[in-house]
Amino acid sequence: MTSPKQSKRVEPRKTERFHQIPIFSNLSGQEVGRVLQNTKEHLLPKGSVIFQPNDPNDGFYIILDGKVEITLPAGGDETSIATLSNRSIFGEMSFIAKRARSMKAVAVEETRVNKVDGVAFQTMLDKGDVAAYKVVHNIAILIAGRLRMVEDELLRTIEQLAPERKATKLAEMQEFRQTLYKDWSF
Repeated sequence: MTSPKQSKRVEPRKTERFHQIPIFSNLSGQEVGRVLQNTKEHLLPKGSVIFQPNDPNDGFYIILDGKVEITLPAGGDETSIATLSNRSIFGEMSFIAKRARSMKAVAVEETRVNKVDGVAFQTMLDKGDVAAYKVVHNIAILIAGRLRMVEDELLRTIEQLAPERKATKLAEMQEFRQTLYKDWSF
């Protein structure tokens, strides 16, 4: 039988590799361990559909090894949004927003993921577990960074338009920002 002292020394080794994952960067080994208690590891063969639009949201995923492509199906076609690899997370936006999936996620090679169980993670939040709140805070930082990158890319694209279209598109974007930041209630 392992003594509590020995158990504390072992735990950091078990959770050490997870500190390289941005959503765990500021968590202690014990906090990472509490979150990981609510995960299940899955080995996904190449081509595995992980989720599709309108699937229920049952948690989010952490890529341990491999690659996952996120696509947006529209009118029979699929637009690639991102190809994610080691230490990336996905499915977090639907989880945070408590809504059905809006994208499709497919393993583009053999991929190993940890799935964070949504119900168990929500229970951690409901109980006020600081580890869960730190993860949500880190997810918010990640989503804000992604939003900034999308906005920057959109602005670069608008800059390439003809002057008369550029002014119209910038005005539309400013109107959208006003709606997003002032009028929408969440």
